[in-house]
Amino acid sequence: MPLIKVSYCQKEDHQLWIDMKSGDRLAFDHIFNVHVGHLQSYGQSFTSDEHIIDDCLQEVFCRIWQKRTQLKVTDNIRYYLMAAFRKELLKTLKRNTKRYSLIGRLLPDSSIDFNAKLETSFMEEDSRQEQMKILNQCFKKLSSRQKEIVYLKYYNGLSFDEVSQILGLTKKSVYNALSKAMMILRKNMSA
Repeated sequence: MPLIKVSYCQKEDHQLWIDMKSGDRLAFDHIFNVHVGHLQSYGQSFTSDEHIIDDCLQEVFCRIWQKRTQLKVTDNIRYYLMAAFRKELLKTLKRNTKRYSLIGRLLPDSSIDFNAKLETSFMEEDSRQEQMKILNQCFKKLSSRQKEIVYLKYYNGLSFDEVSQILGLTKKSVYNALSKAMMILRKNMSA
């Protein structure tokens, strides 16, 4: 299982993005190198097809480089990339599903099997591993939408506004789903 890096820092995002927009290839390469692994892990939550994930990542990064002068300035590159990558990946999965006529495999929001990897680099200790086992079991009791909201909010540090924009939900829906998810997790963790 790939590890999720939760130590992302967005302090330098604004300047890095401006540098990339002005044609700085090193800034673009840095953005790619910092975020590509995280985006691949995120993509694996939607599909196990590495080729589709890689194709979508390539499409997103190529489009960013080609249209860099037209892009708006952002203070949170990870949010921008996750939103763009998710949109591209779901569009590709839906198009491929239609192409291969896999009836019933279209991607309505409720059918996305979002299985975020909950491992961290601190799982060396036995007690920590046991806690993670329990948390993973509890995490399986959440709906796919709740899993994705928890993943975006707590593992990526996105705001409620950013999560609602990525998922195309109202802010209130995100609050409600997250609240229910946290109640389920608390109830099952204490059991």
